[in-house]
Amino acid sequence: MNNIQQNFSESKKERILQAAEYIFGRENYASATISQIAKRANVAVGTVYEYFESKETLFFSIASEKCEIFDQELRLHLAGIVNVFEKIRKYVWLYFYYFQSEPMYSELLLLNMRVNKNFRGSPAYVWIQKSVGEIITVIEEGQREGLIITDVDAYTMRHMILGSLEHITTRWLLHGKDYDLLEYSEKISNLIIRALRRD
Repeated sequence: MNNIQQNFSESKKERILQAAEYIFGRENYASATISQIAKRANVAVGTVYEYFESKETLFFSIASEKCEIFDQELRLHLAGIVNVFEKIRKYVWLYFYYFQSEPMYSELLLLNMRVNKNFRGSPAYVWIQKSVGEIITVIEEGQREGLIITDVDAYTMRHMILGSLEHITTRWLLHGKDYDLLEYSEKISNLIIRALRRD
């Protein structure tokens, strides 16, 4: 496949993913159809199945795509930051910023995908685990430097951090997204750092 063909193929796949995000967000997973998505993406129904073997695969692939983007953004934002607590502040800020700027995806992920019984076995779940793995790296770095407590393991601390962020974001979604999610960034960062900081 030459570069032109590859770019065209990637363009079609991207259009299908964007269309799927819109249709799944406007309808819901159960009632949305592949034909609606194909029409929105301006491709044939068969073309959708060339890229995604089922509606569920397409549904979860939205999260894979978005997590890859989040990973890239996170690496860029953390580059050059030395202090582990500033890294945590940046992680919290970027989490809220990203989900606020992607409200339709936020709803799909937190209110639909995460409660789907098949989500845990999907490639998207692997991407989610990878994208939240960076916070463990930061915590372990802080433990090695003697800045973060060591009597609690990094994975438990990760659960605490992500649980807080997901709860606040989910509440924001359920309340109609009618306030600025970023208002919580500094408050939550301060609480997390206070909990993790070694005296």
